[in-house]
Parts: sequence; C-alpha cells; structure tokens
Amino acid sequence: MIKAQFISIVNQLKNHSASLEQSNLLINKVWTIVDEDNEIQRLIFKKDKGLILSKNGQAVIGKWDYFPEARSILIDRGNSDKILCSEAYIDNGVLILRLDGTENKFFVLANEDVIPDLDVNNYLNNVRQQKLHLAFRELSNGKILEIKDGLGYMSDGSLGQKVTIDSGKVEDGKYPSKDNKLIYEITNSTLISLRTIKTYYNPENVEIIIYQKDPYSILKGDIVLIGSRIANSQTINFSKRKKLVICDGKVERFENKNIILKRIYKFFGI
Repeated sequence: MIKAQFISIVNQLKNHSASLEQSNLLINKVWTIVDEDNEIQRLIFKKDKGLILSKNGQAVIGKWDYFPEARSILIDRGNSDKILCSEAYIDNGVLILRLDGTENKFFVLANEDVIPDLDVNNYLNNVRQQKLHLAFRELSNGKILEIKDGLGYMSDGSLGQKVTIDSGKVEDGKYPSKDNKLIYEITNSTLISLRTIKTYYNPENVEIIIYQKDPYSILKGDIVLIGSRIANSQTINFSKRKKLVICDGKVERFENKNIILKRIYKFFGI
C-alpha cells in the first residue's frame, strides 16, 4: 500500500478508532510488525508495563507506558532506543501508531489471532467497508471504486454519494466497470450518473449502443452510440415496429412505424 493511500485510510478511520486507554486491547497479545528488512518482529505488552520483543528467535526485554492526556505510548525497545508514538487507528486487529512529531511515519502492528495471514491491507479494507458503509466495485482499469454509504447494489439511491478510488480522490470523468456493463460518471469525487451499457441490433444488423439511466428501459436523454461513436442527430430504424429519433447524440423519442397507430397515439397524447 502506497504511503498516500495509507494516510488516507487512517484519516478516514480516525473517528472509528478505539484507544489504548482500553488496556485489554493491548496487553498479553502477540502483536506482529514487518520491519524495513521484511523480517517479522513480535511484541508482547505485559500488564506490569514490561515488553517482550522477539526477532529471529532473539528476545529483548523492554518497557512501555501510556500517556492518556496525549493519547501516546512510549516504547522502550531495551537497547537505549525509546520512541514516542501517538494513536492513529486502534482496534482489536491492528495498532497503527504515528511516530510523534511526524505526519507520515507509521508503525503498523497486527494481532496474529485476528489477522493470522498478517494481510493488514485486506483487513483495513474490510474495516472500511463495514465502518464507512462502502460499496466496492472493480473498474476496467483494475482499480476499485468505493462508494460511501453504498447500498451494496447499484441504483439511483447511490447517486450523489461521495466516492474514492483505492482510498484516494477521484478525477472528474467517466469510469467503466470491469465487465464494461456500467459507466460511473464522477464529478468532485461524487457519483453524479450511473448508466447501464446496452447493445441492440436493428433489422439491418447495425449495432446501437445506449447508455441507459434505467437498466430496463430506454429513456429520453440516454446517450446513443453507433459504430462506437456518438450518434449524429437522425432518425434510425430501431426495430420492426419502431424508429429511434436521436438529437445531439441522445435519445429524443421513439416513433411507431404504423401510421394509423401513430395518429391514434398522437390523438390521445401517447
């Protein structure tokens, strides 16, 4: 996980963090950290403020202390190395501590009983999904669109919701889903439009692609592509019974080919 993405995740979860004042979260558990050498270190915080550190089977005895007024923990790693860290995000599975006086220097410890595979990234994404009520959708570029207060399925109820991609801000634009069946239109990191991509073939076997606001119906204002290009203003043969009137690349209306029925519909305002 890149540093900017990690900082974003920590900021998003800070209001959902527990505190080390709840000492039962910390003591007598095996906390694991993968250091800069990609080696595993284990820390056990004891109730008497003792600290056991283990790396490659070599154990060191240290100390720890917590300062509730600063929400900070002092860790004495037993070799004259003392660090003061503030709480960034705390729960039963992870301790994310920020080195005091820095903005982006973190220590991430995983509870092996909760995260046996030590996959903290996956764990944090699951936490975010639950705590922030996110709906995750994979995009065609392989990235993940995250919709805040998502409904778990895509509908107009998701419009207007804030979104992120891989935990970060989203540039304005249109983003196709992995299966290329949906288009998410995003402005100011907000989902403003959701369209279903439907493909039709008229009697002449011309491919007509319509970006539909309603997945089940073609409505006025839906975007029309012919030959993978935005359609010109025209009236085209759509089916055996209907013609499609297109204005500036969008659906204007359908016209019935049956003149008698067309006059009847017009008379009754249908």
